[in-house]
Amino acid sequence: MIFIGILISIIMFSVIVILHEYGHYKSARLFWIHIEEFGLWIPPRAKKLWKNKHGTLFSLNWIPLWGFVRISWESELLLQYFWKTKKPLSHSWILKKISSWEDLFNKKWEKIKVQERKLLQARLLSQRPGENFYEKHIFARSIVLLAGVVMNFLLAIVIFSSLFILWVKPVWINTYIDTSIPSKLIPSLDTAIENWLITKSDGIILSPLAWSISEESWILPWDILLRVDEKGIESIKYLQEYIANNEEKELTFYINRNTECPAESTSLNCPIIEYLNIKITPNKDGKIGTYLSENLLVDQDFEYKYSLWESIKYWAYETYAQIRLTLSWLSLLLKNIFNPETPEEREQALDSVAWPIGIVSVITQSLEWGIMLLFILAWVISINLWVFNLLPIPALDGGRLLLLWIRSAIDKVFWKTALSWAVENLVHVMFFLILIALSILIAYNDIIRIFSQ
Repeated sequence: MIFIGILISIIMFSVIVILHEYGHYKSARLFWIHIEEFGLWIPPRAKKLWKNKHGTLFSLNWIPLWGFVRISWESELLLQYFWKTKKPLSHSWILKKISSWEDLFNKKWEKIKVQERKLLQARLLSQRPGENFYEKHIFARSIVLLAGVVMNFLLAIVIFSSLFILWVKPVWINTYIDTSIPSKLIPSLDTAIENWLITKSDGIILSPLAWSISEESWILPWDILLRVDEKGIESIKYLQEYIANNEEKELTFYINRNTECPAESTSLNCPIIEYLNIKITPNKDGKIGTYLSENLLVDQDFEYKYSLWESIKYWAYETYAQIRLTLSWLSLLLKNIFNPETPEEREQALDSVAWPIGIVSVITQSLEWGIMLLFILAWVISINLWVFNLLPIPALDGGRLLLLWIRSAIDKVFWKTALSWAVENLVHVMFFLILIALSILIAYNDIIRIFSQ
């Protein structure tokens, strides 16, 4: 099962990555921008697959994560050379000036020397005039940078609209993020109850901790607490406050317990339902050592199925909900990691991060639920990548787009370069290394969690 989970994970990520990078590739070709290489997974290179008629090399690499397209002269500032004016020259104009031995100036307005002219000419001749990224209009470059996330968005449309037409079930009840986001796939507890996905019954389910006051008082897992001292229980919060306000006082728990019959029993009255009165005394901190959860019954046959038009409509609602959930989760995650109220919050936040080994584990465990859940996971991953790549972080599409427009605005207004190409590349490399380091940290956390389970 682990091998199958790894194989399915690689296939799923590869499809998502190929579509993402194909968006960059296809949009670049639409604007006649040369793509030097289309690589699946992360180098080092394992095999050169083929080279198409446009001169693009398609390659397969060793590390089965992500992918890339290498665009011809992607940095706008890599070639800022001038001739008698401070307007950057194009690829063809620089070659023309070099061939006619006219004076050329760099971005510091220094005349370039003979050796630099020869190196520049050799490099330009290896490129394709008019097919370089930096020569295109800023709107064309922006479209190329955004095309990858657009493909993730379109993939989400196809997957989820199809699922709504066929049939789809909610996969998780959101009790982690306090939100009113209207999601059908990951509804909040209140939404699930309103839609009759979950039926809420009387009482609170108890799950005592080992060696706790609850366990010593003979409370068993899945006991249902109906009343405390003849008082009804309005909510978990009410119960917590009542116990906390009665520290070191004896309380009477009225318990509903389902007792399984022995295997040899032939009685028709199984399981046996017992009603018990259990005496329990909270400690000086007003705690009894048990987990509390709502007494909920899930409708296992609940599903959504809509017409084509309704499927598209609910896809839009669900995508909006997932985007907001992702942003809310990122905000809560950062807050709990860097400014937690308790050490447990930081630990829970780190445990909630899973990428990519943890996702392999999730996929392996979810194979028994069938292909529908795998499609839902693909949809969720596509939306999350769409949101994550649009964040204004260098090395990501959103960060590159932001720097592109900031640099262009400064160049237009002040007629000076915002960043040298070396500094900009250094910024992207540094953030890329930070992302790799975070991935390694998260992968380590995933491995530790899997082995501990």
